[in-house]
Amino acid sequence: MVFRLKTRLNMVLFQLFAIMLCNQSSAYEKPVRTVAAETSEQFVSWTYKETPMGLYLPAKTDKPLPIVMFLHGCHNDPVSRYHWIISALNAIEPCAVFLPTAPETKNTQYPCADWGGTYDNGLRPQMTNALTVLDSLITTHNFDTQRQYLYGESMGGEGIYRLLSDFPSRFAGAVNVAGYTLNKGAAKMAKTPLWIITGASDEVSPVDSNKAIYNSIQNAGGTMVKYTEYPGLSHAGGIEQAREESGLLEWLLSQKRSTAVIKRTGMRNDALRENSLFEFSHGNLQISPRLPSGSVVTLFDFNGQVLFKTDTRNTSVRLPARTISRVVLWNVSNAEFSVSGKTSLCQK
Repeated sequence: MVFRLKTRLNMVLFQLFAIMLCNQSSAYEKPVRTVAAETSEQFVSWTYKETPMGLYLPAKTDKPLPIVMFLHGCHNDPVSRYHWIISALNAIEPCAVFLPTAPETKNTQYPCADWGGTYDNGLRPQMTNALTVLDSLITTHNFDTQRQYLYGESMGGEGIYRLLSDFPSRFAGAVNVAGYTLNKGAAKMAKTPLWIITGASDEVSPVDSNKAIYNSIQNAGGTMVKYTEYPGLSHAGGIEQAREESGLLEWLLSQKRSTAVIKRTGMRNDALRENSLFEFSHGNLQISPRLPSGSVVTLFDFNGQVLFKTDTRNTSVRLPARTISRVVLWNVSNAEFSVSGKTSLCQK
């Protein structure tokens, strides 16, 4: 009888100790939470054409979210809720982050896939896939079309140069870290705010290529380009240092594409071509009668300053002297669509 009482007492004491231990440990550990239920933030991953993709969505806000597409470097799988750029961006403001991937190839000597760059004749399939998915995400989630951003590291940086050359009016801003480029396409790159960062001792992406394109962008009239060079840092060191660069992501998210292509309803943007919209001769701008009634035509300089504005009732207008003999940005907009481009107002 005494033995049974002692055994039972010991069991009770053990249970009390276990309860106290559990209560003590829970005070120090963050409870596991159901993310979607408590905060509405989400991280989803999927496969598109056998390629992993990831998307981080912060809690819902009362306005469309900006979106950043991150292009990774070699041997880097970024499809993770805990990728550094997600927390870094969302510490500034709620921001969607798209993490596409470029799968490695079967080439045993150089297995890295590549986003491609200015050395290619066209976009590589993995970049086309990323853009296709980005377009779909923007439509599905109603992201802010004037706040699409790019951040690329190493071969991802090479892809950034390519995107800014091919889509000079799309992205609101870009960060290029340790990327390589040919010295070409500077006039198109000049249309997008760009921060170039490189290590001075980069053994993979020669620092001279970044210096050259930086100077060429400036010479092309680009005033929205920044350049940072880290003395003594290698390829990997420059990438890591850029992640800690003070004000870098704040600068990126502060950019806004005032002349970005905005998809609305009705007319297809690719139905409007620069050469068929305008003709410039002897100081006069001839505006295509194909443009819908009520459209407004605006000309900008590369700093975004308005040089001239008119509506399409004036099919032929005399341009101010300050707009002539220069390359300008243009925007045509009405209630159904907005489309932008670049044209030369130099005398032929």
